[in-house]
Amino acid sequence: MGTHTWPGPPAPHPAATEPDGPLDPPPPRQPPSIPGELFVGRAAELGVLTEALSPTGLPAGTKTALIWGPGGVGKTWLALRWAHRNAESFPDGLLHLDLRGHDPVTPPVTAEEAVRDLLLALGADPRTIPPAPEAQAALYRDMMAGRRMLVLIDDAPSTRHVQALLPGTSTSAVLITSRRELDLPAAARIPLGGLSEQEASRLLVRAIGTTRPHAVRDLLRRCAGLPLALGLVAARLATRPHLPVETPTAATALVSEPLAEQDAALRAAFEASWLGLGEDARRLLLALAPAPVPDVGLAAAASLAALPAARTRTLLRLLEAAHLVIEHRPGRFRMHDLVRLHTLRQAGPASTAAALRRLVDHYMYTAHHGAITLAPQARPITMSQAPGVHPALPATGQDALDWFDTERDCLLTLLRWTAEQDWNEDAWRIAWSVDEMLRRGGHVHDRVRVWESAVFAAERLGAADVQCLAYRRLAHAHDEAGDHAAALPARHRALALAAHLRDRRGQAQTHRTSAFPPRAGAQAARVPSDAPPARPGARRRLG
Repeated sequence: MGTHTWPGPPAPHPAATEPDGPLDPPPPRQPPSIPGELFVGRAAELGVLTEALSPTGLPAGTKTALIWGPGGVGKTWLALRWAHRNAESFPDGLLHLDLRGHDPVTPPVTAEEAVRDLLLALGADPRTIPPAPEAQAALYRDMMAGRRMLVLIDDAPSTRHVQALLPGTSTSAVLITSRRELDLPAAARIPLGGLSEQEASRLLVRAIGTTRPHAVRDLLRRCAGLPLALGLVAARLATRPHLPVETPTAATALVSEPLAEQDAALRAAFEASWLGLGEDARRLLLALAPAPVPDVGLAAAASLAALPAARTRTLLRLLEAAHLVIEHRPGRFRMHDLVRLHTLRQAGPASTAAALRRLVDHYMYTAHHGAITLAPQARPITMSQAPGVHPALPATGQDALDWFDTERDCLLTLLRWTAEQDWNEDAWRIAWSVDEMLRRGGHVHDRVRVWESAVFAAERLGAADVQCLAYRRLAHAHDEAGDHAAALPARHRALALAAHLRDRRGQAQTHRTSAFPPRAGAQAARVPSDAPPARPGARRRLG
């Protein structure tokens, strides 16, 4: 093969003032915003955080602070408020990780996944991230050395999760929220309780005015000082300014009593908000609650509720105004885990199953269309589509990659969920559909996880052709990640299945991908798009 030499770009004009080499990317600024009208008080807590995390503090290890307390008490809002107020103290960036430690639907982010997410946020090439978790953690500490950054770890489920994410440098700070008092000896601890009566009054007065003091006092008592409950009640009052709450009876209808426990306060506040919703808004909220993804965009939300996109957009804004959903990033919506939990109590199994079916179809069809757009020579998979689904259908290869970058966490979480729920046909089809996008983006470790889930689903499906494909792709994914020892048993299994099927083409493809295993950091060799033929009626439906 001949060698082609690229002559390089033409010399710049002498008058040109462009800098030599590419511009450095801007520092990451990941923490989402918070609704400003919902944050009141917490002056003492903000002061403790400033003292504990100030860059001028003692240089004796990572500056760490832990905000802990029950759900709905405002831990995340406090952490985000401090992070945004003090962003200038961390010129190298602010990182944010939601570990989903108490989400009732989606599983917590593992420590290993969290470290990889931080490495990607720091600019690491996914192809060069080492396969071993210990080596990944060491790389993370090396990349953080000397940087002045804030790492915000939200909803941590355990001490183990947090320990792997500490950068080990005195120039950076770590702010953690959790419902547990984690065992972090060097961390400043901030136990968070309900708002004081004065602070909570300020929040409610913004919604119902100062001319109704008796109503404010009565509602304060019933909301137990929880910002989440107060926010739900305040939102309902803001949208219904003439709602009578002056008498104890009327106030009780808004927030039921007795409210001896905080969970009761949240449940009562949610039920009051629920009663104020229209039919379509309830339909969307009920569809969003069981969705096993970290968040949703407009198209996924429309598919979940089987509603037109324009109507869904309006409803999302309505639910956001009621503080039942949060637009935590532009165009991305999620529910507080306690709001999600209370919504799930309202949902019926039939409507939940239909919404989940539409969600899986939305992601599966959009990913499949993106794969075919990126690799037109691939053999499409024949699939049926549930009514009401609104796939995004990217028009170009770049559109497909941009969509995948936005939806990567949702796709990987949904793939694992389909495999665990015995939706085996869906699991391997999603894996096949995202494979090209994973390889193009160099997400070698994610690709291993994807094909491990696909192998699990293929084994339960019992289809030898799908098993052969899944094991072959898993072997190649391990090779890409630099773990050639792990690739061997998967490759041997793929070859045995291909021999059993008398599939010479499959045997050749397996040998081809193993002939020259890609080196770490190298572009992966192309794998043929070798989807097995569809089996009519093979899709398993929930229930």
